[in-house]
Amino acid sequence: MVDEDFNYDTNQFSSFDSFISQLSTAVFQYKNEIIIKGNTFLLTDFQKDIWDKCSNSDFVGISAPTSAGKSFVIILKAIENILKSGGNVVYVVPTLSLISQVTRDFHKSLKSFEINNYEIFTSYNQDNTTNKIYVLTPERAISAYSEEDKPFGNVNTFIVDEIQNIERIENKKDERAKILFDSLVELSFSYNPNLIIFSGPRVSGLKDMGFDIFEEENTIEIQTNSSPVANFTYSIFKKGQKYYFKQYTQIYNHSSSIEIENTDFIKIGGQQYNDAYFNYLASVINTLGENSKNVIFAPSSGTARKIALNLTNRLGCQIEENEKLSSLKEYISSTVHPKYDLISTLKTKIAYHHGKVPLHIRNVLEYSINEKMIDNIVCTTTLMQGVNLPAQNVIMRNGHLSTRKINDEMPELTNYEISNLRGRAGRLLKDVIGRTYVLDENAFKKETEQHTLFQDENKPLKSGYGNIFEKHKQKINESVFNNELKVSETSEDFQFLITYIRYTILKHKENSYKRLNSVGINYSEEQTKQIYNYLSKSISVPLEICFKNRYIDPLVVDKIYRKINDYNLPSSSTDYNLADDLYNLVNKIQSDFPELYKKHFGERTLSKPFFYTVSNWAKEQPLSEILSSDYFNNSDNIDKTIDEIQKDICYELTALLKPFYTVKDLESKFVNCIEMGAYNPITIHLININIPREVALILKNSLFKNFAEKDVTDVSVKQAINENWNQISFWNQIQLMHLKR
Repeated sequence: MVDEDFNYDTNQFSSFDSFISQLSTAVFQYKNEIIIKGNTFLLTDFQKDIWDKCSNSDFVGISAPTSAGKSFVIILKAIENILKSGGNVVYVVPTLSLISQVTRDFHKSLKSFEINNYEIFTSYNQDNTTNKIYVLTPERAISAYSEEDKPFGNVNTFIVDEIQNIERIENKKDERAKILFDSLVELSFSYNPNLIIFSGPRVSGLKDMGFDIFEEENTIEIQTNSSPVANFTYSIFKKGQKYYFKQYTQIYNHSSSIEIENTDFIKIGGQQYNDAYFNYLASVINTLGENSKNVIFAPSSGTARKIALNLTNRLGCQIEENEKLSSLKEYISSTVHPKYDLISTLKTKIAYHHGKVPLHIRNVLEYSINEKMIDNIVCTTTLMQGVNLPAQNVIMRNGHLSTRKINDEMPELTNYEISNLRGRAGRLLKDVIGRTYVLDENAFKKETEQHTLFQDENKPLKSGYGNIFEKHKQKINESVFNNELKVSETSEDFQFLITYIRYTILKHKENSYKRLNSVGINYSEEQTKQIYNYLSKSISVPLEICFKNRYIDPLVVDKIYRKINDYNLPSSSTDYNLADDLYNLVNKIQSDFPELYKKHFGERTLSKPFFYTVSNWAKEQPLSEILSSDYFNNSDNIDKTIDEIQKDICYELTALLKPFYTVKDLESKFVNCIEMGAYNPITIHLININIPREVALILKNSLFKNFAEKDVTDVSVKQAINENWNQISFWNQIQLMHLKR
């Protein structure tokens, strides 16, 4: 990074000026070197501290800025544990993009250490129980417990990254935080791993959390606020009729400022993203240098696309298109739509990245960004979920999360979230300095002390349901001790807790009070027996059906069970009238179970065209064909439908339908087919080994066209991919690297 004569071919630095310099450097390196199976790694002081603590503790909580390199050393430690004592690894991450990233990192490590007998899975696999690395979202981790009590075999190492997401556990709308917490509780009662690691940026309370959930005495918390990348924040501030350029650092408690003389291009104030603001943003980017790599924060996915398009019009004349970018545009055109706006922005090395971008496109974008093929990437809050997008500069207009007020309040990033966003500027061993540019400081709510505005902030974490249970204890008890269904069918803040209590007591019976007490719900053994007796007398649904529906009140499941014969449930993705049948089914559910329906779709009624999209998706129609009508010549409609597929179809609709299908037929795979957009066993197998659906469909219709279902195994699939590697297009190869030998 600082040696101009560094030899990349031999991986060697240039010679020292003196023997003393060489000796002192060797001594420094020696204390920070680790050796694994003959491979030597040089760690930073903080990374070495993590390494040593993981070697001597059962539970390690790691808090550090995003650029500290903690993920690298965590994966190294997991690999060392595999080499020393075998066993399985479970690695929990919050998003699908992070699944892809961590899977690639593990694949690289397994390959470099020549570990050929381990498989990486991104969903639960029950074929065998040994030599597995699971990289899972919390939803996929918790769903495995619907299959069996110890689904992951012999777990040696358990890792949770981005643990800060657990903080929203008491927010009734944030089911993902609850799912993350519940997956940790399940694992704590099922396993006793040799090493547990919780990791997150700038968090505190991890040691207590490790003890509360896992009851580990030998717990250690490692915390640093120091980043190996020097972070500077610059802002534009208006006072009276004058504009100032201000600098904030972590070294001083005060900002430095100079007056700006040329103010013609500055756009301070307002919330609209209009020509005046885009000219301002383009002017700033132009001053950062021709080779600078910039991440631009946007408050929403629609605004991200708008920013990228407008920057394309203003910066495009300076860019010469290259062959790689041309092929990437062709790939997006063929697998999404020829008029997808991302194709236009890529001509100028500009891209946007958010949750509505299809997974296979997010994967190739992240590769392109890491290969520095893209200069400017416009991101939403997905940027704060751990995805590594190397950039020297982060640019943000303000801390707003919307362009308009909601309930008379402007949604805003917290100081903690702004700290993490600024931490995305500069990466370990890539940059010496990371810079954040705030284009409208006046839009921020002013702190009591001005210097705290852009200071790093830590988040204290706590786990459990104790606070909300004590707050609503009387109403909760009235419901659970009297089996009142009406409470759990309302939208009360504590509704989820009633479901949690009933589910836990039904499943764990005499041991349920221990589990409830461990999460802050203080019932005695006698009280849980009383609730169990009430429940068991009130419901007739088989308990295994309740256990398949963890987040639906057992009394609601029982009500479905009693009425199930009134429902016509489609059973196959290939049914001719699938769209009509699903339309009628969901309308009946909305009528009979309004609160259950409202939980997923609010007050809106789903239209007939929505179910045609569901049908096409479940029948394995490629995304490009789903988006092929004239309606999709408008890019807004493309984004709307992609979001509808990823959120409403794959998540909300499948969650709504699941209890009805588990009541009717425990073995039905139909709902999974809707979730995955696949019914063919080959396609499903490919998706289960972390191949995005669109890539899986391409392979099914080419490489695996003549494969018989009985021949589909992990070994045969990987062998076929490797033997036919050169027949696979480059951008599909990028998404299969975790299978490459």
